[in-house]
Amino acid sequence: MNTETSMINMPSFKQPPYRFVPLEDIFEQSSEVKWLIEDYIPKQSIGMLYGPSGVGKSHIVLDMAVRIANGIPWCDNETEQGVVLVMAGEGNSGLSRRLKSIEKRHGIKIDEGRLFFSERAVGIDTEKGFNELIEAIEALVTKPDLIIVDTLSRHLMSSSENNNEDMANFINKLEQIKQRYDTTVLIVHHTGKNVNNGSRGASSIRANIDFSFKLSSFTIAGHSIIDLKCEKQKDASDKVPELSFDIVTVELDEFDSKRRQITGACAHACKVITGTEDNVYQAIALDSFASDKSEWQKKFLKMVDEELDAKVAPDTVKKKFRALVKELIDLELVEQVGKGKFKLRD
Repeated sequence: MNTETSMINMPSFKQPPYRFVPLEDIFEQSSEVKWLIEDYIPKQSIGMLYGPSGVGKSHIVLDMAVRIANGIPWCDNETEQGVVLVMAGEGNSGLSRRLKSIEKRHGIKIDEGRLFFSERAVGIDTEKGFNELIEAIEALVTKPDLIIVDTLSRHLMSSSENNNEDMANFINKLEQIKQRYDTTVLIVHHTGKNVNNGSRGASSIRANIDFSFKLSSFTIAGHSIIDLKCEKQKDASDKVPELSFDIVTVELDEFDSKRRQITGACAHACKVITGTEDNVYQAIALDSFASDKSEWQKKFLKMVDEELDAKVAPDTVKKKFRALVKELIDLELVEQVGKGKFKLRD
């Protein structure tokens, strides 16, 4: 293809005319917030999910992507089925294992016609990269309902994430995409060196987006749990329940060249909520675990007596223990393997 033909086929991207509209047009707009994921991901918006390196960001957004593509609930919240594009900055390596893990772990078949992945990163902040992205979207039969940018840093080629003007311009590029396709854009980003200071880089990122979620991790008896907390919902309440996940290993129905079973991993929602008294008892129950129930209860009673300041009646603690055993089974942290016999799950 010669250069002249290529220029003719290049999609045009013109901003809508700048104008003022009368108040009656504003009042005709719906006051209801439309959701991709009820109460969490609004339609036609720009948002961010961020957390420290290795916390599980890509696993969480991939789980979201699959749920939206299939139109099935995410963490018991309704989704609206739609087309999802994942701008995978690290390429497609490992994606097959992750997607197959989601299918096997959750017993679903992913709708292959509604979920697409990029082969490489592009600089959305550059004219060339921006045009490449638009051209790729235009080539699709159905336009996207959600575009996931994973991660922000991998899709910047000429901008600094620490520069307010650069990041304001970057968000403006995403705003153009949102307006053109009536889509939602979700940026995956990192925390800085001090995780308590929020997302890394310029404050204009946080100031110019519509919603934001922070991921952090905590440990219960050596078991790592991911906590998702809403920090911002511009047009809705940000007082939504915190959610917890763990990353579970899944044995796939495939073997490598040495006949070893191939494993993958995926996010699994769990019912643990941070900062509650129940977490203390859960931690003690896991720390005192013994495969025999009677031995486990003895160790649990002893640890409660030694570690809790408030003295609790033995009968009350025994009742608490029985409830905790059931709870840990429901959370899939413990598995019953026989009468009075248990094991910790991986």
